[in-house]
Amino acid sequence: MSTIELKNIVISKISEINDETFLAAINTILDSKSETIENYNSDLKKSEIDLVQGNVATHNQVLEKIAQWKKR
Repeated sequence: MSTIELKNIVISKISEINDETFLAAINTILDSKSETIENYNSDLKKSEIDLVQGNVATHNQVLEKIAQWKKR
């Protein structure tokens, strides 16, 4: 089954639903999916910029900072 066929099946099934609570739940799922992708892509772009600018730390450097914070 292709993506287009699957989309059409899902759309058809959703169009037959009259339960407002169920439709709200589907809407929440769809909203969270789109937000997750957008946030994921945004975080990737920020990480790439940090990497290019040298704003990174090694694992050992992070462990050293944690050890210093624990001493406070």
